[in-house]
Amino acid sequence: MRRTVHFVISLVCFVFVCTSCSQPKLLLKPKATIDTLHLELDLKLVQQYEYRQALIKKMTKFVEVYNSEQHPFKLSLNSGATTTSCQLKVVRVKFIGTKENIIGTAISIAGLSTATILTATGFAVPFGWVYIPSARTSLQPTLSSDISEGVNFQRVGISSIGMYRPLSKQIDKQSTKFVKYIVTMVQGLEAEYVKTR
Repeated sequence: MRRTVHFVISLVCFVFVCTSCSQPKLLLKPKATIDTLHLELDLKLVQQYEYRQALIKKMTKFVEVYNSEQHPFKLSLNSGATTTSCQLKVVRVKFIGTKENIIGTAISIAGLSTATILTATGFAVPFGWVYIPSARTSLQPTLSSDISEGVNFQRVGISSIGMYRPLSKQIDKQSTKFVKYIVTMVQGLEAEYVKTR
């Protein structure tokens, strides 16, 4: 027993030492100079006009607020720049409509009914399920090669509960979460940029 405990502790320490020694991959080149980071929104796949307008409006507000504060670089939105830029391509958008609401309700009723029946029959482990459809936006950020180390961001899925919410509420939630992700991403780039100065 004692040997097993020592072995497990040694293994945990070994894994900790190995993982703590590896350098995280940097997104920016060490000598990259950024005066203005150009955020380029690619909204070609966004079919809902209201969603497109909400994204542009909230992103414009974020850029204005960011530029009014003290930061190591400025931001611009949709300037058409191909250098010192971050391409923000929306690759998938899905909102919840009447059909998805009906399907979600039917699946949830079936799942809860199953759990109720199993409980009533004295089944030891009742099993049930609930399905709540979500609105979703998939985003692929990419930094331009003049400032990037060639490490791209992973595709990001932004989701919010859409079941029985009107489209306007879903659009508001999704656009807010979209901008929150961009804020976090810019803050991460800024922190890395300051560290390499």
